[in-house]
Amino acid sequence: EAVGPYKVGRRTISMNDTARGRVLDVDIWYPVNQETTGTPTRYSFLASMLPTLFFDSTVALDSPPIQPGEQFPMVVYSHGSGGFRWVAAYFTEVLASHGFVVVAADHGGNTAVDGFLKTQTTRDQTAVNRVGDVRFVVDQMLAMNAEDGGPFLGSIDEEKIGISGHSFGGFTAIAARTGFSNSLGTVPPDPRIKAVALMAPATELLDEDRLKALDVPTLTITGTKDITTSIDENVERLWELGMARPFYRIDLQDAAHQTFTDVCFYQQELPKIEAVPQALTDLVAEKATEACAPGLLDVPKGQAIANTFIVSFFETELAGTTGYETVLTAEGASVIPEAKFSIKKK
Repeated sequence: EAVGPYKVGRRTISMNDTARGRVLDVDIWYPVNQETTGTPTRYSFLASMLPTLFFDSTVALDSPPIQPGEQFPMVVYSHGSGGFRWVAAYFTEVLASHGFVVVAADHGGNTAVDGFLKTQTTRDQTAVNRVGDVRFVVDQMLAMNAEDGGPFLGSIDEEKIGISGHSFGGFTAIAARTGFSNSLGTVPPDPRIKAVALMAPATELLDEDRLKALDVPTLTITGTKDITTSIDENVERLWELGMARPFYRIDLQDAAHQTFTDVCFYQQELPKIEAVPQALTDLVAEKATEACAPGLLDVPKGQAIANTFIVSFFETELAGTTGYETVLTAEGASVIPEAKFSIKKK
């Protein structure tokens, strides 16, 4: 759950999908040589409109070169509805520090900014957009992996691609692997995705056939006090129907929906920043009721547990690193009393 053996870099780039008429703002976190120094990366929210609203990372550096001479597995992260690409930096930074390239796009039409600007797309359009975004991001990252002189030339192991997502991002992660179709479009299955890790996934838009088509190693973790994507309405269907093997399930006791984002950190930091719009303060306070309210699992503890299982999952099932598999057993998980662990094996 702690920062791994690499330092971490972060770059923000723009990816232009001309075929779909979508321009994606994308963050890439990646392993960096331990001796590297530099400026901390800055997470800015609506930088052009709110220049004082930013957070400096205590882990990631701004755009240093990637660790040379190595290839790393790649994991796509998909944010939840009304989120944004760096809403789970606690996770994306730590995963990168363990030797993964982690890439996350803002799903335009379904971000926090769209909520402020009233530019949200419909749920059906958002679903198709999101799954298409993932496919395009993977395409672009692999193109960069082959780009002479580019910052990621030869750095990605193209046979080791995974995906993780929170809430609507959980739907996105499943659908990216299985394919998705509705009246507004079709995105085919992506066989390049070899492992799927879900945080409080929303599964109601996925029919039985799609859930059954989830046939790669999968992990799902959801809080028992989640009232947005509850275990009963979302995880049970997935657990019953999903053909993923191995299939790991963690029910995190007293955790809630936003345990798996940095919303409590934002609530703590916003009062220290000048000229924060009241609407933003109110939005964060609303989200925080499903994370850092009385009676819920301490968020840093919940995030450390989530990182423990998800990093171990990707190390084991994607990177093929030995040793981490001991966490993903009933005996290994038993040292974490907050985690109710289940597994379906091959």
